[in-house]
Amino acid sequence: MICYTVLALGIGWGAYSHRNRPFLVFHPEENAALSNILKVGGILLLLVGILSAVATALNNTILIIIALLAGIIVILALQILMVRWLPKA
Repeated sequence: MICYTVLALGIGWGAYSHRNRPFLVFHPEENAALSNILKVGGILLLLVGILSAVATALNNTILIIIALLAGIIVILALQILMVRWLPKA
């Protein structure tokens, strides 16, 4: 769970901090909608990271399951929404 917490916080911060500069093959600085998706997704992942840190500290199985499911849903939604801006070959 500690590794998951670090990953959630790292990916969340990475997404949030790249909302106004190039991010892998994406260019959110050119598209306001993509920038908003990165901002909201980053904030949600940061919240998931904080929730998983609390769940780990409390060693509460229910909170751990909720944190894991929330992370899966946020990452999946972020990936599905970002597919629209993949460069066309």
